[in-house]
Amino acid sequence: MYESSIISDENFQQIKESASIDNRGRLTLGSEAKSKKYRVFINSSGQILLDPVVNIPERELWLCKNPQARASLEKGMQQAAAGELHDLGSFAEYADLEIDD
Repeated sequence: MYESSIISDENFQQIKESASIDNRGRLTLGSEAKSKKYRVFINSSGQILLDPVVNIPERELWLCKNPQARASLEKGMQQAAAGELHDLGSFAEYADLEIDD
């Protein structure tokens, strides 16, 4: 089915005492779930787990699949947040250069 690692925190809080599904199969969860997308899992007991997900453009998916590139990006973001920057000046003079593919 799914890996047990999908549950990242077992500290669940009840957000409603009771919720009913309408005749179109919809369940209203309230503001906690507003404007989110979910993967939906169900177990043999009928318990449902909603796992929040985000859409990633296909052209950026490689970064999620490449641990070395992702680690390098995260390191760079940490360095930038810590102010470890090196100003290389303006690259405006190269803006109109033609690039060979």
